[in-house]
Amino acid sequence: MLKNFLLFIAPVLVSFLLHLHTFNLDLVGIHVWRQTQTQTVIYNFSFSDNNIFHPQKFDLTGGSTALLYEFPVYQWLIAQVNDAFGYSVMHSRLITFLFFVFFLWGFYKLLRHFFKREIALIVNALICFSPLLYYYCVNPLPDTLALACAAWSLYFFFGFLKTERNKHIILFCLFVMLAALIKLPYILFGGVYVLYNIKLWKEKNGKALCKYGVIFLLFLTPVLLWYAYAMPTWKGNGITSGIISNTTPLVNLLDYFWHALISDVPEMLTNYASCIFLVVGIVLFFRHRKSANPHQNYFILLFFLLSAYYFFELNMIENKHEYYLMPFLILIFLVVAAGVRFFYESRYKKFVFVIVCLVPLTAWLRINHRWNVEEPGFFKDYLTEQKAIHSVLPQNAICIIDYDNSKFIALYYLKRQGYSLLEHELNAELLNQFYHKGAQYLITQNVSFNETMLDGFNTEILFNKELKIYKLNLK
Repeated sequence: MLKNFLLFIAPVLVSFLLHLHTFNLDLVGIHVWRQTQTQTVIYNFSFSDNNIFHPQKFDLTGGSTALLYEFPVYQWLIAQVNDAFGYSVMHSRLITFLFFVFFLWGFYKLLRHFFKREIALIVNALICFSPLLYYYCVNPLPDTLALACAAWSLYFFFGFLKTERNKHIILFCLFVMLAALIKLPYILFGGVYVLYNIKLWKEKNGKALCKYGVIFLLFLTPVLLWYAYAMPTWKGNGITSGIISNTTPLVNLLDYFWHALISDVPEMLTNYASCIFLVVGIVLFFRHRKSANPHQNYFILLFFLLSAYYFFELNMIENKHEYYLMPFLILIFLVVAAGVRFFYESRYKKFVFVIVCLVPLTAWLRINHRWNVEEPGFFKDYLTEQKAIHSVLPQNAICIIDYDNSKFIALYYLKRQGYSLLEHELNAELLNQFYHKGAQYLITQNVSFNETMLDGFNTEILFNKELKIYKLNLK
């Protein structure tokens, strides 16, 4: 038992050590806009309103500070740690890493349904260094916790198929509910239950069909209620309409798909070093499909459901947002496990251990540059001049941001409410309009900013580097 624990924890410790330099960093890197969105909600839970049903942003351009996307379980839990120990981005990173370990534990237990212990431990070491997970396991996004809940849901589902114990189906439903609340696409993992119900229907087992159906619907109710409450605020968000409202040319869509297939899957999701196991696993699946695991149809259905989700959102995912592909990791590494077993049970056993030793290096080489404070992924003064900026802006200052297309990054670093504008959106009329709504500070990084817009204002420059802060007062 101790040996198995040590083999499980060893790659976790290696990952933790490789990430040590990131824990004290503020938010930088690829998709920093999504990270700042999440951290903004955490910050406001800590300093504004701790009600889990009232997640808030800083941006006022929509007329409200409410930010109703996913149910903010992840954000609220981190905020409670901040309340106990003081606010710090480090808490977000450390807790996200703990959720990552929780995922590894659940995925290991899922693997044990189908593979012997040695294979499960090896595959867990490989998925630990999926470059996608290597990046997001310390970045504040709720996706890691949603993925963990999905892995545990499948573990309990297949446990139920073996034992038919009620507690397993209840725990399956609970984790599907949590996964879907945290990130809506993970509701698709409940699809395996639909296939099980079809089996019950064919067997004319109406009593079981009714009983388990009621349990599933009870746990699904909070998901339906939350998104019925949240979705009306998503107007203009292309995620809800997906490919239906697509204006992207077909050739671009095909390019996005090709990029996901030949770049994202082998490079970001799997890791180039362990990609050979994925290829071999796919070959083995098609070669021995008839003699494969009797539960394979559940995974085939899940693959088609996730693929439908991917193609529905393809115009939004493009070739940039690889974290949308995170739900595929469970399926990919189940196939990787089949490839690992093939090598492990042959004369190429040593090759498996060479790859296990190699994946931390290849993940580090692929991802480590993303935590570069010199190239944070946004206007650097917001990161490097935080203290100076905070010293000249009152805590209750309402700011006009010219410009931040993300509508989250600048205001997150300012820790102030305000109106975050798109590039070239600001004009004299809008400036005057926001001033009369309470904004008294203009913050611009725009090198082409036209100061004639300030005519009529008795302006004072409070901060004057590449980033300029003006105090506005009508003459």
